[in-house]
Amino acid sequence: MEVAASHHLSASVRERARGPALRAGFLLTAGLLLAGAAPPVGAVGRTAPVPPARAALLAAPVPSPGAGPLPAPVPPAATALPVRAAPAGAASDSPLADAAENRDRGAVRALAATEADPDAPQADGATALAWAAHWDDVDIADLLLRAGASPDAANDLGVTPLMLASANGSTAMAERLLAAGADPNAGRPAGETALMMGARAGAASVVRLLIAAGADVDPATHGGHTALMFAAAERHPRVVTLLAEVGADVGARTRVRTRQGRPIVREAIVLSPSEAVNPAVLPRDGDRDPPRPEGGFTPLLHAVLAGDPEVVGVLLAAGANVDDAGPDGVTALMLALTKHRTSVARLLIERGADPRPAEAGYTALHLAAATGQLAIAEMLLARGADPDARLERPQRLTNAFEIGVFTSPGSGRLTQIGSTPFLVAAKSVDAAMMRLLAAAGADTGATTDDGTNALMLAAGLGKRAATDITYYDWTEAKAVEALTAGLELGLDIDAANDHGETALHAAAYHNANRAIRFLVDRGADLDAQNAARQTPLRIAEGHLICCTTFVRHAEAAAELLALGADSDAGIQLTFGLTSYGDEAGAAAPSTGRP
Repeated sequence: MEVAASHHLSASVRERARGPALRAGFLLTAGLLLAGAAPPVGAVGRTAPVPPARAALLAAPVPSPGAGPLPAPVPPAATALPVRAAPAGAASDSPLADAAENRDRGAVRALAATEADPDAPQADGATALAWAAHWDDVDIADLLLRAGASPDAANDLGVTPLMLASANGSTAMAERLLAAGADPNAGRPAGETALMMGARAGAASVVRLLIAAGADVDPATHGGHTALMFAAAERHPRVVTLLAEVGADVGARTRVRTRQGRPIVREAIVLSPSEAVNPAVLPRDGDRDPPRPEGGFTPLLHAVLAGDPEVVGVLLAAGANVDDAGPDGVTALMLALTKHRTSVARLLIERGADPRPAEAGYTALHLAAATGQLAIAEMLLARGADPDARLERPQRLTNAFEIGVFTSPGSGRLTQIGSTPFLVAAKSVDAAMMRLLAAAGADTGATTDDGTNALMLAAGLGKRAATDITYYDWTEAKAVEALTAGLELGLDIDAANDHGETALHAAAYHNANRAIRFLVDRGADLDAQNAARQTPLRIAEGHLICCTTFVRHAEAAAELLALGADSDAGIQLTFGLTSYGDEAGAAAPSTGRP
């Protein structure tokens, strides 16, 4: 859905963020981009003054649910880049703005006395008052306001002095500007308001001040982002508490976007039964999945993504739905498990989150099984999770962790559609998870829709290279542990799927000699043939990986021969222009992806 948030601008964005003309706009937009959200785009309306009862609430101390004192605002000097200087001898059309930019109070006072235009902008629209707000210089701001400076003069990006003060977390500056008539509901063309900037900065006192001055708590950008979302995403429980108590919408959602797409049809065409098939043309899981909708995030989903249990608790107490889900069916609990937000996942389960929803194409238990979150799996099972739930969209599950991965590794034919959490645990070579699920009643003999069982998955059938996997750790030692668990639970060591692939074939694809020895020592058929009439030895002697790369595992071939494999079993495939079968090549060490 969305990726983890960053509290720091990238170097390239900092390079562009020179002064108030760009600073607030890039602070907000770049922050959203780094957090994985689309840049907010929208409009804002104005509201009536705050009713007396609400004003009384706002006058009370800001609630602090264990958060401690609000951090002091970052001094502008710590975030601004070197000040621009006008060329020597050049006349300026905005002398007051230039003086304020250089923090020259004497020059500002002298120019204000000459009745210089206090709103004369620099080339990018920045005014003297904007620079005063940027530097958090209340004395210069007072001079400029007395000289008639407009508190609502916006730069070329629509950023007002009040927005800059809010981004700085400067209560004193915000007070001066509001007293001078600054509009608390002014918005940039994209829709960001001062309240959003203050909320994102965690400036609870500024947020309270803006609301008391009539700021609307629920305006949204064109992308649907609200002040409450910004505060939740940036882990500011005091601001979240304040906004929730004055009625901010905890159910607001960002805009949903769905890309156009159509099913992908792949067909393997070979000229003869002895021709090797290019793995890239074989059907893949996900080819027929509909496009995944993006966006649709609520404040709660933002808080879960940020991994802040305190903010999550505040939102739940304010009425957020504990089973909140994005338009792709991923629930708050599933998002927490995907991002390894263990404390948040525990909190959601304790507050009653349902572990059974499967609209995403997988369940929370599939996620726990895939990522080795054993304690969470126990909690899910205790609350009714189905240990035999089917995995309908395995590519979606993989994409939850990894995008742009090696999708046709050439390590055997299978589908993972229909995988249960037990099968997912086997794929992740997690013997402890397999045993936990079996003890909870999981069907250990379950297979995917093409008959692939847990032993084949544990041995690496369909697996990418270990270096390409980020969400679980596949090693031969762990594979042997998972194979041991599967055999102890009664699985057939020679079971084959609809393509004839066995666990020993799977190990041969990966040059996994320890797994090969383990399986053969326990009776695995050395000469089993898959649908292409390939034995494990033939696979080790040469096979294709994506897309037409030939790979040979000489060590595995030697191991299989030493264990008694028949070198004449099966057939020799042709591999286009490769030198399959030549003596020099056969003696070479393994190449390509393991």
